[in-house]
Formats: sequence, structure tokens, C-alpha cells
Amino acid sequence: MNREMFLAQSYRDAWSDYDYTCKNHDASRWDWVIITASNTKQAEAYQLQIDKRIKESCLPSNINFVIIPDLNNERIGSGGATLNVLYYLADKLGIENVKKQKILLLHSGGDSKRIPQYSACGKLFAPVPRVLPNGKKATIFDELLISVSGIPARTGAGMLVLPGDTEVLFNPLQLDLAACDAAGLSIKASIESGTEHGVFLQGNESFDKRNKNVSKFLHKQSEVVLRTAGAVDSYDKVDVDTGCIWLGSKIINALLELICINNKLSETTFKKFVNPKVCLSFYADFLYPMADESTLESYYKETPENVFSNELKECRTAIWEKLHTFHLSLVKMLPAEYIHFGMTHEMYDLLVHDIPKYYSLGWNKRILTNAVSGTVINSYVDESTVLLEDCFIEDCVIGKNCHIGSGSILSGIEIDNIEVPQNIVLHALKLNNSKYVCRIYGRNDNPKSSKTDTFLQSSLVRLMEKNGLDNSDLWDTPAASIWNAKIYCECDTLKESINMALCLYRIMNETASIEEFNKWKACVHYSLKDSFGEADVSAILKRQDDIEQLVRIKKCILSLDGNKPMINAISELGTPIAPDMFKSLLEYASISSFPLNMRIYLLLSTLCKQLNHTISGLNFINLEDKSYEIIRNEIIKATMEKHSFLFKQAKFVHEQVTCQLPVRVNFCGSPSDAAPYCLEHGGTMLDGALLLKGKLPVSVTVKHLEKPVVVFESIDQGEIVEISEISCIRNCNNLFDKFSLHKAVLVACGLIPTLDNGQSLQDICKIIGGGLKISTSVDVPKGSGLGTSSIIAAACIKALNQILNQDVSDECIYSQVFLAEQLMLTGGGWQDQVGGLKKGLKYFTSKPGLYQKIGVEYLDLEKNVFEELNQRFALIFSGQRRLARNVLHEEMNQCIRNDAEAMKSISKIREYCALMKYNLEKGDVTAFAHYITKQFELVKCLDKGASNTCIEYIFNVCDDLIDGKSICGAGGGGFLQVILKKGITKEQLKIRIEEEFSDCGVEVWDCQLI
Repeated sequence: MNREMFLAQSYRDAWSDYDYTCKNHDASRWDWVIITASNTKQAEAYQLQIDKRIKESCLPSNINFVIIPDLNNERIGSGGATLNVLYYLADKLGIENVKKQKILLLHSGGDSKRIPQYSACGKLFAPVPRVLPNGKKATIFDELLISVSGIPARTGAGMLVLPGDTEVLFNPLQLDLAACDAAGLSIKASIESGTEHGVFLQGNESFDKRNKNVSKFLHKQSEVVLRTAGAVDSYDKVDVDTGCIWLGSKIINALLELICINNKLSETTFKKFVNPKVCLSFYADFLYPMADESTLESYYKETPENVFSNELKECRTAIWEKLHTFHLSLVKMLPAEYIHFGMTHEMYDLLVHDIPKYYSLGWNKRILTNAVSGTVINSYVDESTVLLEDCFIEDCVIGKNCHIGSGSILSGIEIDNIEVPQNIVLHALKLNNSKYVCRIYGRNDNPKSSKTDTFLQSSLVRLMEKNGLDNSDLWDTPAASIWNAKIYCECDTLKESINMALCLYRIMNETASIEEFNKWKACVHYSLKDSFGEADVSAILKRQDDIEQLVRIKKCILSLDGNKPMINAISELGTPIAPDMFKSLLEYASISSFPLNMRIYLLLSTLCKQLNHTISGLNFINLEDKSYEIIRNEIIKATMEKHSFLFKQAKFVHEQVTCQLPVRVNFCGSPSDAAPYCLEHGGTMLDGALLLKGKLPVSVTVKHLEKPVVVFESIDQGEIVEISEISCIRNCNNLFDKFSLHKAVLVACGLIPTLDNGQSLQDICKIIGGGLKISTSVDVPKGSGLGTSSIIAAACIKALNQILNQDVSDECIYSQVFLAEQLMLTGGGWQDQVGGLKKGLKYFTSKPGLYQKIGVEYLDLEKNVFEELNQRFALIFSGQRRLARNVLHEEMNQCIRNDAEAMKSISKIREYCALMKYNLEKGDVTAFAHYITKQFELVKCLDKGASNTCIEYIFNVCDDLIDGKSICGAGGGGFLQVILKKGITKEQLKIRIEEEFSDCGVEVWDCQLI
């Protein structure tokens, strides 16, 4: 295993540890995770982001998460902040109990001056370009918490201190901290890297014999100094200080003693160490005394966080007495990786150029975005925008026709039709007064530098000289830097603030007009410092969430529109799904066209069913119905456009027309003929026409009536009804209506309009010359699976069109029956009417399209082959009734969801159709039979309800007699079809079935392929 693989696996292991900690209360964990902040406002910003994670169940539930701001909102240094944390814990738990705690301390109390875009929300919560396994976008905080989640199980009480701007990748199995007073965690790095960071110089062997002690600290020293000091090993590597420090319970006790008198907290003593003037440094003031080569005199000279003072010297004397007897162990983590989010240009290089180095860790240039170029995190980018690969975009909405300059960074903005200059940072903030400020500066500018240093390719001194400004126009204090220069305009809208920031860019580049300069000068101005101090963090975080929701919805829609599996689209939404996202998806569905709207409604139905949720009063059933309503309406439109009822030529040309038809057996192809699958992919079927008990089992008669009414008669059910109201006929989707089919054919052929156009039934009867009666008779059990309802509809439409002088072509009948099935909400396809309208074995196909034009090819079989097939083909009635709609809906739902396995199965079934046709035409009935069984197995994969225990038992009873088996139609009951072994007779099958199922309704039916 190489280094990259080791770190990648360690990364995954860290997540497993973290996930285990989240889900198991008994897991070893940190007792406290404490984040330091520079002031109460920054603390509130951190708390909002922690609370969000807690609400979304993304943090372990029984860890205490606390944000502690610097005392009195004054900078007290990282050392002062550490004592402030210990004071808080001792006050809350008692001094002795603090020593028993496992504490993770994240120092994040800086203003982020070197990366101002993270000042308001904290660099600790700056993005890391990967999506966590829980679907959330990662930040430095998340990565730090995950990376150290395995440490509590490997150590006792103490405190692990981490910097808030660094990600360290390592394996906790490398650490053994239990015997260490304190430990500095280091990684091996190049000399070049060592000159830019702190380096540990190793000294004597530690007490536990496992590590060496730190003898000296070398901070950003030259290569010569590092080599002279002996910090460079034989491989030209140094031990880089990662900033990760372990303090054992003895050190914790020593630090507590600094702020206690007689083992009790002393506020007076505490304030002696924790104040802005002393401003203790965690690294310079607490760690230095523990280095082997440290001396008190050199300690006094260590560069302070503030200034040298007598008060600082007094504190350092006391700290030395407490800590210099302890040793700081040098713990080397190998292999390990140290990723520092430093200045803006360093972060830019990391996130734009260096991401490929971390692909194995799941890093990606595009996270939560629809963008196809650039490094983009949590942003929507319109496809018309020009975004180069070397740009970095976060928390933005980039609208139409924008051009983002090379090398630029955009954060928190929303733009349309704007050209952004190259190599700049553009970052917008909403203020507490509900106004906006957009800050702009060069990507390589250092905001901590003075007014004479480079700013937007010029300088602030040049700005003053060129425009007659003085210091008082830009600064309130003598310390004039880019950080506190009041140059950014307060504006009423985000759009205006962005325009004014670009105006400032033109002013700095001396291309602005006098009017633009005067407009800029007249504004209320903020500095980088002031604007972050006045930032409305809750509004900023809400906007980030809103953008995330927008992006997730867009990605979900793109996934659906790209025919990706619906499960992928759902995963794009993340968890939990905000209520507003449901409403947005519903709005998208209402304005989208087929098939996207169909998929959105079914996606919403799926989610509502899973989450027991409703949207605008719609439950999962209502939403699924809307999906199929869309399918139905598209078929209605396509069919009516192609085959409208021609009232001009409509008249009774016969007094009575009778149509008799066979039923059909579907050998293979279902459900490829059903909508919406066939509309998007076309269909392929192999069917045969059947006589039952030696006769055509479907019969329909249409008669002319003088009375302007419609009469429906079902002879086999003994039912008859006379209708005079047109609305009663139009209502043809009641599954419990005995005459829903009769009604549907009148609507499908166009005689009865689908929508109310003001015509009455009497008006229509007057046009065509009278009323009519439709009588149907069928000698087949209900729910047979032999396509009976569609074939009855085909017979009705053929007779109806014939008697009224309309189109009686096969194509017209196929289409109108297909429409009738949709109107009845049964969801049936087109195979039944095609299979039953004409005699013979037929292979038929359709191409994708809302209008399904069926190509029919009759199989040209040798006479002996056809006779053999007839001898070996048998129907067994299962004694069970099934409703095709239920089975088809489940199968079609999988197609709408683009379920990968379902789509693969249907594609394979269609292939089997061609192979079965091939085998029949070459005379191999046995091979044909084997494919029948194969397609049956695939159908069962599509829908578990296609078969059941009773059906499988029937097949099992006659297994030794048959070569092929399947259900008829959608399955779940009705007829079963078998191909007998060569030499086995139907009589033998009949005897076997009677022996096992005597008088139970299971029987072999007399049938004949014609």
C-alpha cells in the first residue's frame, strides 16, 4: 500500500470512527469540543453553524459543544483563550473534574485578515472541496472533528489543541499519547516547506522511550539555519509543526494552578494572565518552556502576540515555574499530510491547482454545483456564463451571460450580464442594517499590509494622490492599512453593492468616469474590518442554505432530465430535505414539459411516501396520480391530433355492426408496450391470437337507435344502462363502474369530447343521426391476462368507427384503444389490441414518441412448426383474479424512476422477443420455450407481484411436463402459459392438474393459436 492509498484508507477509517461515535452512545469520544472566538459576535456565528449541524443530526449527541469568546470581546491571545477555556470548565465542573475530561480545543479566534471572505463566518468553517459521506459539504471544522474522532479511544484525560486553519490527515493508530506530559504532532516535509512553517528540532529520548523530546522551536527559518541546527534529516526532510498539540492531565493541572489560589479559581489571578496587554500566546508562552534547550532568559525574549511588557514578563516567570520541568514529546506521524489554508493566494492555489493531489481523498473541483468548469462550491452557474477552469466560485448564483475573469475568486454574490475582472476577489456581505457591502481586492493582495503596498494593481496612496483624498477620508486611526481602509460602499441592494465594488476597481485602475468617482465618494464607506464586524451572519448563513437548496434542486432536476436513476436525483437533494425544496420541486413540475414533469411528480410522491409528508395538500397518492395524468394527457393530445372524429362525414352507414375477435397470448415483450416506457424507448412484443373453446371469445355489436341516448349492455354480466347525460359518459375512470370501458371508447374515438365544450349528448346524437347501443360479450374469466379489456375496446372502436363512417384502419384502432386504456386509468399498453385484432403470430415494434405507430410483422412459420407449437402450447387458469393496473403501475413506476435494473431487464426482454422470433422461424420450439421461461424470470424481477406462491406451485406440479412457462399479461393471477415437452400431450397435463387441483378452479383450458 503506497502513501496515497494509506492516507485515503485512513480518511475512510476516520469517517467510520466518527460515524460510529455519532450512532453509538457508548463509543469513546471527546467529552468537550470547544471553539474559541475573538468576540461574542464571532461566537454567535460559530454557534449558528454548530446548531445547524446538531439540528441535522450531523454531530455526536452526547458531546458538549461550546463556543467561548475572548474575555470582554478584547483580544487575549491564543494562550489567554486557552486559560479562558480552562476557567470556564473549572467553574462549570470543578477543578478536579476538569483533569478527568477529554477535551478537543479548536483555536479559531482570528479575524481572518489574510482571507477576508471568511472573516464573518470564520475560517474554521471555510470549505474543503469534498462531499462528506452523509451528503453534506465539508468544512475545515468537519474535517478536523472527523480526523481526530479516533483519538479519545487511544488516550486518557487531557486536551488536544488544534489550529482552526489547518487540516491534518493521519491515522490515529500512529499516536500513543497516554504517557506524554505533552506532545507536538509533526509530519515529515521538505526543507522548502519547513522554511514556511514552524519546525521541531528533536532532542533527547522521551520518558516513555517511544519518542524524542522537542529540544527547540525553529519558526520560518532559512534552509541554512535549519541545516546548521540539525533539523534536516538524511532524506532532506524536517519535522514540521502542525500546530496540533496534546496536553496531558499534568499539564492541564499546571495551567489550572496558574489561575487558582489554594486550589480555588481566583478571578483576580485569572485576569492577571488573561487580558489584552499580556495577550499570552499558546505556542510561544505555553510550549516554549517545555523544550529541552529552552532557558528562562531566552523565554523572556520570545516574540509576544502583543508587545513586551513587565506584566508579560511576570506572567512568563510564573508559567516557567509551572511548565519547564515537563517535556514536550515529538510525535511523528508517518505517513501524514498537512494542509494549511493560509492567505488568499495560498487557498486559491490549494483549491484551484492542487486538488488533483487529493483526488484519492474525495476532493473534487465541483461540489454542490451544476457548473462544468472552474472550482465551484455550493453555487449555481448558468450555462451561458463563461467560467474558466482557473476560477474559484463559492456560495454564488452566477446568472446569464456573465464572464468571469481568469484567476478570480467570487464569494457570496449574485450577478447577471456582468464581466468580472481577472485575478480579483469579489465578496459580498449583508449587514445588520439590512444593507449590503461588496468587498473587492486583488487575489494576491495582503489586507494586513500598509497603504503603500499593492492593492488592485495600484495602491491606496495612489488612490489618494490621484483623486485629492487624504488619510481622514479613508482611515479613522493613524494605523493605515488595507484592512481598515474605508473604501467599500454601503448599498441598499446586493446588485448595487456589486456594481459599486466594480466601480472601485475601475477607480483604482484609473478608468472610472468623474461621475462614477463622485458616486463612489458620496457613499457611506466600510473597511474590510468594519464590514465583517457589522455582517449579519444569520442572513449570510441562510443565503448559503438557500443557494444550497437551489443548487440541489437544479442538480436533482438535471439528473431527472438526463434520465439518470431517480435514486441519484433524490440523493442530490441531501438530508434533511427542507420544506421549501418540496414546494420548489412542485413549482418546477408545474412549468416543466413531458417527461420531466412526470418524473418530478413521481419523485415527490416517492419522497412523501417515505417521509409521510404532504405538499400543498397533496399526498403521495395524489402526486403519483398527477404523474400518470401527465402521461394520459400527452397520449390524448397525440392521438386526437392524429385520429380526430370527423363529424362532417359522421352518419350511420349501417344499422348494426358486429365485430368478433380472438384473445391474445403475450409470449414476450411486456411491459415494453406500456406508457410511459414505450413513449420514451419504443416497444417490442411477440404475441399470438387465440381461440378459446374453439370460438372467438370476444363479441361486440353496435346498433343505431332512433332515441338520442346511449345504451351500454354487458351480456356476460347481465347489465344494461341507458345514458342521456354526456358528463356521465365522460366520467370513464371509475374502476368499479361496469361500463367504464364502454364509456372510454366513445371518448377515445372522439365522439364524446374529453372536455366540456357545451355540447349535450342530444346535440351529438343529432349530428350523427341518432343514438346508439353498444353490446359486449366475452367468454373469458375476468382478469384473465389475455388482453380481454383492450380487445373488447378494439372490437367496440372497430364496430363504432365502421357504423359511423370513420377510420377503421388498424393503426387508428391501435391508437384509440391505447388512449381508452389511459382514460380508464388502467395504464394498459398497445400489445393487446395489436395481438387480438388480427389472426396469426405477430412480432411488433414501435419507436419512441408520444404517438405510437406500431409496426406489425407476421411470423412466417412452416406448417409443421405452427402445428407443433399449437400441440405444445397450453393455457392453465390459475383460479386467481388480478388487476393489471396494480402490476403495471409498479413496473411503470420503475421505468419513470429509471431504475437501472428494471431498465436493463426490459431491454433484455425485448432482446428475447427477437431471439424467440428467430427460433420459431427456424423451427426450434424448444429453444423458444426456454426463452419464455427466461423472460418470465425477468418479469418477476420487475415486479414481485407478477407471480406468487400459488402460481409457482402450479408450475412446480407440472414441471417435469414442460419446457417453458410464464404468466399471461401483467401476472399476479389469471391464465398461465406453458410449452409442453416434446411428446407430452395436453391430456397428460390436464390429468396432472386435475389430480392436484380437483374442483379448485385451477384447470387446463381448451385453446388454439390461429
